[in-house]
Amino acid sequence: MKFDYGKMYATQEDKYFDWVHKAGLWKAQKLCELISNEETNSILEIGTGTGDVLNACRIFKKRVGADISTEAIQMHRNKYSSHHLVKIDANASLPFERDEFDFALLCDILEHVKDPIKLLKEAARVGKNVMLKIPVEKALLINTMNKIRSVTYGAEHPSGHLHCWNLQEILEMIDKSELTLSQGKFINTPITLIKKKNPIKTFVFLLVNALDVFTHKKFFARLLIGGSFFAIVKKNPKVIDKQTENSK
Repeated sequence: MKFDYGKMYATQEDKYFDWVHKAGLWKAQKLCELISNEETNSILEIGTGTGDVLNACRIFKKRVGADISTEAIQMHRNKYSSHHLVKIDANASLPFERDEFDFALLCDILEHVKDPIKLLKEAARVGKNVMLKIPVEKALLINTMNKIRSVTYGAEHPSGHLHCWNLQEILEMIDKSELTLSQGKFINTPITLIKKKNPIKTFVFLLVNALDVFTHKKFFARLLIGGSFFAIVKKNPKVIDKQTENSK
């Protein structure tokens, strides 16, 4: 059974999309802060959804969005008519040339696909650089709450997450994709973006944030409540040389 993204977009309330927009602004800001000397003429967002992240990446002159969902493409087009949008097939290669874009963006997408390494490699084929935002959800309190609520990862997951990773597993996945980490940063979710807040959850987040003032690399957040890994990855030079040799 596959997760029904069309149904998800069609049945969500306005407050959900308000949250998506607010979160999109934060995600885009953190992603663009990682860019240093790379060119920013064009970007392709794979799994663009309603387009809030892509639209907020304003440093790029050309912004292209691609998605498997017809409903998402239509909602995106209604909100941001200046973006070029492409409907893609989840089982086919991306309909773009090698290095066609300065950046390919995968923002909260890899956890939704059956073969994330394959998609990472495909993103690296069409983008000179790949920007990533990946949830770090393998944390003690998240795992405990999932067990209490009988939430499992797979097609039945309420958000369609097939995978659950910690930071080390994400780094290993990048390495297996024959990519090199250029910039990377773990960031815990701001309390203003937490969905379904309650006093206990708010207290825990505030306590963890306070404890991490005295730790290295957000130790307690990674251990207890998770967060997100924001990164820029590039093609491994050895892989580039091999591809060049094979194309001759």
